[in-house]
Amino acid sequence: MTQALSLRYFLVANYLLVLAITTWIARDALLGALPAALFALLVLATYSLLYLLPTIAISALAWRLHHLAGRVCAVVLASATVLLLLADSRIHAMYGFHINGFVWNLLTTPGGIASMGGSASAEITAALLCLAVVLLQAGLMLTLGRRAPARRWPWGRIAALVLCVMVIERIAYGLSHLTAYRPVLAAAREVPFYRPTTFRTFAARLGYEMQRRSEMRVADGGRLLYPRAPIEFDKNAPTPNIVWLVGESLRWDMLDPTIMPNAWRFAAKGRRYTNHFSGGNGTRMGMFSLFYGLPGNYWSSFLDARQPPMLITTLQQQNYQFGLYTSAKFSYPEFDKTLFASLPASTMTSDDQGKGWQRDRRNVTRLLDFVEQRDASRPFFAFMFFESSHAQYYFPPESVLRPDYLRDFNYATVDVQANIDGIFARYVNASHHLDSQLGRVFDYLESSGLLDNTIVVMTGDHGEEFLEEGRWGHNSAFHNEQLHVPLVLYAPGLAPGVFDHPTSHLDVVPTLMPRLGVRNPRRDYALGMSLDEVPDERYRLAANWDALAYIGKDHKVVMPLKASGVLDTVVEEADDDAVANDDQVLAGLSSELAAVLEDLAHFYRRRANAS
Repeated sequence: MTQALSLRYFLVANYLLVLAITTWIARDALLGALPAALFALLVLATYSLLYLLPTIAISALAWRLHHLAGRVCAVVLASATVLLLLADSRIHAMYGFHINGFVWNLLTTPGGIASMGGSASAEITAALLCLAVVLLQAGLMLTLGRRAPARRWPWGRIAALVLCVMVIERIAYGLSHLTAYRPVLAAAREVPFYRPTTFRTFAARLGYEMQRRSEMRVADGGRLLYPRAPIEFDKNAPTPNIVWLVGESLRWDMLDPTIMPNAWRFAAKGRRYTNHFSGGNGTRMGMFSLFYGLPGNYWSSFLDARQPPMLITTLQQQNYQFGLYTSAKFSYPEFDKTLFASLPASTMTSDDQGKGWQRDRRNVTRLLDFVEQRDASRPFFAFMFFESSHAQYYFPPESVLRPDYLRDFNYATVDVQANIDGIFARYVNASHHLDSQLGRVFDYLESSGLLDNTIVVMTGDHGEEFLEEGRWGHNSAFHNEQLHVPLVLYAPGLAPGVFDHPTSHLDVVPTLMPRLGVRNPRRDYALGMSLDEVPDERYRLAANWDALAYIGKDHKVVMPLKASGVLDTVVEEADDDAVANDDQVLAGLSSELAAVLEDLAHFYRRRANAS
């Protein structure tokens, strides 16, 4: 029994070592507001123990086989834990976020470290650091690992205390998330691999809504740095009206003269981009990329900060009127806390009663009434999110183009594989109805003469797949069918045309901001580029909750954004076919993936000593 208890001092020493490292990583949180500092202390105290749980558990099992095996396992695993945290400390200082699956894959890809600026001297330094940590752990084991505690430790009380602290910090984070208390939210992001708990659903059932911001300001909490420089305008900046129209699940091939004749005719007046990808395979990330010009890995930070996009802030500073309409909800996804976080709730109208096509008809009427009744002395921004083309793809009888549609689309009983043609026919009919409502908007803009001073954007939030690559719907994979959407841009004085170079939702804001008189370089507020300056060799980015897709000219690489997904990397041809050799492709893309890593960190603060 005495020998069985002799690893405790070694493990206690490692707990203190891990606590010291994580405290150093999260030092910014400890120097902030008192509630955030106390929260960070609680999290660090418990997470430092969680980091060591694999070491404790595996060493205990090995000890049962042989005491030497237990000690060796303890030394090896404790060394690995410390080295991982030290590596995370460096990544966090350099890029502003913690090690995740994307970073891990890049570090383990041949050529990846070199593409990040690594060198032979850096590799030697890393090797010496590894050796030093292992020697330190071996020394701790020799000096502490054989000492037996003088008495039994009160494990029950210790476990109860740890559980109590964990519950307190979970509640603190959940309440901060609901009330938008940014210091605690920012502090949580400083802790390596922190997994938050939110009470949004539970609170909504009680009738409580997450708080939102009503004022304009630059994000100044935590590590978020957006914009990177104050936005500057030309002295007499133009103020064109903007009409922004988005179809739910609207994929590129629906923009067709038969399916969407109104949109097709209007597209001939502007610019139609035929090779345009959303920044996400779901609504949340697709819309985020469209309004911010940023990849979806920034979503959570912007939600926590209640930080609107610079596009909306710019329009507010220019005294625009806002009329925002959705046939879904502004609260889910949380567009009222992100895209439109600085706008009053009175500017937002949600209609989620009845079928999508019915909601769209009512909301188009509301949008046109807003434009008709506006203050004509001020510019306006009108936004509409259409639901007609969302599953289950409902439509009125007069919108039937494909009479072979599936009549009873019952999710509980339908055989998708056997009925996919009928399901797709429903989608075509629903998209045809969407076009009828777009036509109402286009006709009004033309007949009223507003097109002389109005920019019009028409696109989809993401695409929709119908088993072309084995999936139906969206949000399930980064297949082209789930990303490829139409884009039509009309602007006064902009020569019409059709363009097939690779464009992205991230490119829309950098295209519009100069037309609003913004003088800043585009990377002050976005990561896309002007739609008409896009090179054929560029890469595009798309995200979901857990992963980021690099989409190059020849290959597509899907990498996890969470450390828990390090084995989930998917490498494919650009057309979603399999590749012969994943490692060879990754090695060839190492420099591009390193550039993506910089994109992921561009709007996070870097520590001064991270050069």
